[in-house]
Amino acid sequence: MGKRERKKWDLPSEQWVPLAILSGFFLLGGLCGSIFASLADGQGGQELCDYLRDYLGLIRDGALFHNFWSGLWEELRYLLAVFLLGLTGIGVVGLPLLFGVRGFFFAFSVACFCRVFGSSGLLPALFLFGLPALLWGPALFLSGVQGLNGSRKLLLRGLGDGRDALPFAPVYWGKLTVSFILILLCGLVEYHVIPVLLRAAARVVL
Repeated sequence: MGKRERKKWDLPSEQWVPLAILSGFFLLGGLCGSIFASLADGQGGQELCDYLRDYLGLIRDGALFHNFWSGLWEELRYLLAVFLLGLTGIGVVGLPLLFGVRGFFFAFSVACFCRVFGSSGLLPALFLFGLPALLWGPALFLSGVQGLNGSRKLLLRGLGDGRDALPFAPVYWGKLTVSFILILLCGLVEYHVIPVLLRAAARVVL
């Protein structure tokens, strides 16, 4: 009975503890990104303002085209990094740091639009960054949680503790496949849907 109770509680901890760690680093990175964007002042602030206005102007006029493969690679590289880090004990440190970096750039990008355009900047930021995040976010956390759990087990094995079974079961690769499909869908949305929405948002903001 006690053994059954222990197994019942071990499984959630293998999911929720890595999720809490990665979420904490992602939020911390996002907080740092927001603060960093708010510190842009003087010439740097003016250059940021000019860049975003020129960018939305090109989008509005249909003079800027999105490349599918470069957009897909922007999101796929994070998933590949999660996969590789999850195959080594280094991922125990590397994965939280990677999530912190991802959170930083996500929040920094949104905060820059809000800094330049005020509350109306949320509209293009929502289409440009928020909509893709609905796809790459679940993919990143789905693969990251199991990657961090697997990396911990590999590290323990390297330190001489081989009691935990390695996580590379079919379900491990199944989750990675689902993550890859989500990233692919994200690339398709960024290529086919977001330019249309962003063009409409640029007409409202400018």
